[in-house]
Amino acid sequence: MQEFPIFAGQLKTNANNRMYIKIDKDDLNMPVYTDTCCDLEYSDMQGSGFNIHKLPVNLSGEYGVPVSSRAIGGRIKPAYFHIFRFKNNSGLLLFASVAHYAVDGYGCSQFISRWAEISRWMQQSQSNNSVEQLPERQYTFDRSIHDSYCLKQATDLDALTFEGLATRTLFSRWLAWISPEMRGRVFKLMSNATSRKCSFFHISAKTMDDLRARVQAHAPEGIRYTANDVISAYLTIVIGQAKEKAFEDKWKKPLRLTVRALSGNRLGKHKDLVTTIDMNIRPRVNNPDAMNFTGNMVMGRSIVFSQNEVQQEPIDKAVSELALRINQAMASVDLQFLGQVWYLQNKEPDSYMWPTWCYAKDNNKLVVSNQARFAHYSIDFGAGSPDMVRHAPHSFRDAIFIMPDNPATGGYIFEFKLDPVVEANLVCNKDWMGLVDKYDS
Repeated sequence: MQEFPIFAGQLKTNANNRMYIKIDKDDLNMPVYTDTCCDLEYSDMQGSGFNIHKLPVNLSGEYGVPVSSRAIGGRIKPAYFHIFRFKNNSGLLLFASVAHYAVDGYGCSQFISRWAEISRWMQQSQSNNSVEQLPERQYTFDRSIHDSYCLKQATDLDALTFEGLATRTLFSRWLAWISPEMRGRVFKLMSNATSRKCSFFHISAKTMDDLRARVQAHAPEGIRYTANDVISAYLTIVIGQAKEKAFEDKWKKPLRLTVRALSGNRLGKHKDLVTTIDMNIRPRVNNPDAMNFTGNMVMGRSIVFSQNEVQQEPIDKAVSELALRINQAMASVDLQFLGQVWYLQNKEPDSYMWPTWCYAKDNNKLVVSNQARFAHYSIDFGAGSPDMVRHAPHSFRDAIFIMPDNPATGGYIFEFKLDPVVEANLVCNKDWMGLVDKYDS
């Protein structure tokens, strides 16, 4: 906590309605820490495929949206940590829920890794009856790193990015005006207002490599796709097709057909799919301190795909065409691009809330967060690497998290949160299920 004081900060709003984190040494907002024991054996957890819903108690904290609670003084807590000890000391589960306003996935990973390193250092010092020097690590929370590349205007952004960042609405102004605690409750209500089903799919490393090779064969000369380009394109196609089928089935109902006819087919029209891919911008800001920055340096890069693009056959060639557009969009995120984005996000006191409405109003979207790059299985608290690392069930529909599986098994875990009808259509997609070797819902 001394090295990550931001986890003891309070989320505040200044006179201009701009949010900031205040760290007051005389009034620390410490994370919630819970320690639970139960009669469940670790082998029972293994047998369930590490399904956290099998636990006899709820894990503390909030999934996705941090909200305040009377039980914790009416404050939004920056982090929740829950230690779950299995019967006869047969195993342990560490659950961490961290507010995104404090750190991003990279920052959370750094915190857990450092916690584990300190734990090993303490055990080694006790066993050796000596106090060895704890290795030093450099972390920074200085948000002025962002200001170093902020431009004075935004002129060359693509239409989708500009619209998402520069559209001011009464809803976004109201969100910026209310307190952070009330805003958390609103976001929680929004996330709970839609039906969604959580499901997990496992794809082996060999299958992913084979897919990338087949798609690469259709790439233009001189273009090399990343694994993220390929899987993001593939997910765009299979989810887009599943959404389109759900959309068509909905408008086949008699009453909706009548409404569509009376509107002159203006209603019930096909909608483009917006795919947003999370990307770590630290390597792109030309600032050496950025690599040690543990706050938020993640940006969502959005690309619009028409239904014609999503419905193309054969699928490998279609994936290659979409992967090319994704590759080009990601490559366009240079210092100039980031400077324009940061300018729009800070142009007005409430600018940081402007994208909220654009995200909330559009139901035909997909968010892909690839966390396979994090070295989760190198985290060692002194008893070896973990058997399982999963992203906790989250609250946001139309989001997909990609996690690495245990190296002993290999491959990747895809966590989906989709409308139940869309999820049912996805499971019927032969192309997608042909990649999958394990499915759990």
